[in-house]
Amino acid sequence: MSNFLKNQYLWLIIIVLLGFLVRLYKIDNPIADWHSWRQADTAAVARNFFKEGYNPFFPKYDDMSGVADDPLPNPNRYRFVEFPIYNSLVYFAYLANGGVSEKLARLVSAFISLGSIIFLYFIVAYNWNKKRALMAAFLMAVLPFNVYFSRVVLPESTLVFFSLGMFYFVNRWIYEDNRRLYFIGLFFAMGAFLTKPSAIFYLLPLVYSYYQKEGCLWPIPKRYYAFLIPALAPFLLWRLWILQHPEGIPASGWLFNGDGIRYKPAFWKWILGDRLGREILSVAGTILLFLGVLFKPLIGEGKLLHWLALSAIAYLLVFATGNVRHDYYQVLIVPVLIIFVVRGFWLLVGGVNGLIPRIFTIPLGILLLFLTLYLTFPEVKGLYQINNGVIIEAGMAADKILPKNAIVAAPYNGDTAFLYQINRSGWPFIAYPMDDLINFYGVTHYVSVNYDQQTKDMMERYTVMEANPGFVIIDLAKPNPNWVDKFPKKI
Repeated sequence: MSNFLKNQYLWLIIIVLLGFLVRLYKIDNPIADWHSWRQADTAAVARNFFKEGYNPFFPKYDDMSGVADDPLPNPNRYRFVEFPIYNSLVYFAYLANGGVSEKLARLVSAFISLGSIIFLYFIVAYNWNKKRALMAAFLMAVLPFNVYFSRVVLPESTLVFFSLGMFYFVNRWIYEDNRRLYFIGLFFAMGAFLTKPSAIFYLLPLVYSYYQKEGCLWPIPKRYYAFLIPALAPFLLWRLWILQHPEGIPASGWLFNGDGIRYKPAFWKWILGDRLGREILSVAGTILLFLGVLFKPLIGEGKLLHWLALSAIAYLLVFATGNVRHDYYQVLIVPVLIIFVVRGFWLLVGGVNGLIPRIFTIPLGILLLFLTLYLTFPEVKGLYQINNGVIIEAGMAADKILPKNAIVAAPYNGDTAFLYQINRSGWPFIAYPMDDLINFYGVTHYVSVNYDQQTKDMMERYTVMEANPGFVIIDLAKPNPNWVDKFPKKI
């Protein structure tokens, strides 16, 4: 029995099962919770694969408005961001299910995230030891921030999975020079870069492994070119391909430092105070993180994971505005944060020699680790809430009565979550005069959850199909015969 309980893989399986169970919390949520606008865009691509035919080279969502740096109408609804690996997996799940289900889309994210737990275990075990590896896997499984973003309909789970796989296998390949490791590492690298090029921040620390193995930085042996070129080629080809349709490429230059916030006090306030100190780790976890990062590597630890920490800091600084505006941008570095929270804990368990005895540091470490989970759960719990339930009600009603080929104007401050609920293509904001949207872009219906002046004007001019205190659905193909233009055009 003792040997059975000492089996590391038994505990890893238990941790993975626990991780799966906590990810089932509100797994059937409609796509109207936190970051629903980004989830809706991702989910729409998978749904349109199912509805309109599978073609990963022409992913389409529901938004016909302009998304580029210089906004252009996007009547074909192209969605050219990451190569749709995650969307394709969701589509295959829909195909097996025989229909679209957001619950399935969330489950795909959840299952992929379980693979990340396993990879994090092997990374820490390979570079440090099995006890730390099991604790890192446990935190990866139950950290509230990571749990929430491991079951949303976003490509982040896929990005973390491929990035960790790349880091683990490529690092081993560098030292062991094994052909099998080369091909596995290459597979994960291709997947990581195709998902998001920010995966490069997991590859950069491996320059240290390369230097340790080769003893110099230059000249670079041919085998490394044989890895880098095919690893980056699919990503570069994808980027060249999508340049043919700029109307489907969202603006991204602002992510770096679009508002000039980098290095300013507001940047550190958001990242250290709000993201780390409140939402992801709490103050308690941030203390452990800084202990883990700032204490130099001990004998037998190696420096690779510390280089990974530096790479994570570089990621925060490079994508300064993106990390400030969107908390899901930190999902990529959550494994790194967890690694050094665990290291900080074990440093306390080992005691501070000559300063504080272990009788004090061990309880302190346990308390800080407990508070990391206890304090962050209330902060993350609100992310599961439905932001505006009326868009779901309106979407269901519109989906029921509108023609399948309807094109709708669904003004919702540019948020495509409303369009997604309606299950029709169209415009999430009124980019042009309504007459132009009707005459030039084929808009057939108007759906609104806001009785503003524009909505009232549409209700006067056209036939109302359904109206209640929550929403209104208007048929723009049927003018109201009683409507009188208050401002007739002069002849």
